Amino acid sequence: MRGLLRVLALVALATGPLAVAPVARASQGVENVTIVNFEYQPDVLTVPLGATVTWQNSSDRPHTVTDRGGQFDTDPISPGASGKITFSTPGVYHVFCRINPSRMNGVIIVDGGDAATPAVRVEALDPALFEETLRYEPPVFRVQAGTTIVFANVGGRPHTLTSDDGAFDTGVVPPGPEGGRFAGGNVSFRLTQPGTYNFHCEIHPQQMKGTITVVGEAPSTPGPAPPSNAAKVANVDMVDFAFRDAQVSVAPGGEVIFRNTGDAPHTATLDDEEVDTGEVRPGQTATFVAPTRPGSYSYRCTLHPARMRGVLVVLGQNTDDPSAVPDATKAPVYGGGGGPPGGVSAIVLATGVLGGFFGGFGIAGFARTGRGRRRR
Repeated sequence: MRGLLRVLALVALATGPLAVAPVARASQGVENVTIVNFEYQPDVLTVPLGATVTWQNSSDRPHTVTDRGGQFDTDPISPGASGKITFSTPGVYHVFCRINPSRMNGVIIVDGGDAATPAVRVEALDPALFEETLRYEPPVFRVQAGTTIVFANVGGRPHTLTSDDGAFDTGVVPPGPEGGRFAGGNVSFRLTQPGTYNFHCEIHPQQMKGTITVVGEAPSTPGPAPPSNAAKVANVDMVDFAFRDAQVSVAPGGEVIFRNTGDAPHTATLDDEEVDTGEVRPGQTATFVAPTRPGSYSYRCTLHPARMRGVLVVLGQNTDDPSAVPDATKAPVYGGGGGPPGGVSAIVLATGVLGGFFGGFGIAGFARTGRGRRRR
């Protein structure tokens, strides 16, 4: 917890919404972070847009680098192995190890400079996890008409990002399981009309407020939002005792097929949605329908919850697949049965083409997201 408080204190040194804390900064396109025992070193890092950060595990046990806003996860990095993320989206990213979520926390600040970029990331923080005031990060910013905003809940309470005049509303974005101990959800939307938009959290309207200034010209013919190009069906094997692969992606409303190839019964149950395969006996398969709202959804086997967990990523429009692994071998599944295997995980982060966080660009063309829960 001391390490997390230090991280938050450094981020708080910023003098304004476009300023950054004076912490370690990557001068080139590649930066290395060492995992030592239960720490990221450095635990606060500022990098330019497009930089690749490599986490080298020098400890004697596996660790992950996981976004608290649910946009990426390296999967377990074995001792002696490394995992890497290429950051193509400006913004602040609170990261943690989902194997040791209370002890290992850090912050990556991706500086977009002054260039116009396609989208921007906004975080919701709260005292349930970070022991600070309720707030948005950033609370005030300027963006170019047509850019996507990704709203990520990295706290321990549910939040919304809602325009005071009703121009946009994310709906309630849930925190991660166990009061934000694990990764929360995220929602993307766009604005096309220039202007100044005051926004607030519907759940904490007095404490959480901010302002977006949209500049430039509205698209002449915005047209309908393109559909997701993600796969409509995803397949996951249930083995004893793990999900293979532990992270899969699917289009909104797509089917996820679970096949039990082990010797024990299992389930696949979303943590924050009423979606469940029911008990799947050895040799059987079961299917559930993915939520319609884009974001990351953690799931577990209710019969072996401590050992079997996974992440389902529902990909919205114009969103690259964070589980795609270019130029590297994906880390093998880690379950808890036989111990962590070796492997390298590389994930390119381009969630909805996010935009100019520190340079002052990034939002437009609006697509309202649904509030309802998918039941089956």
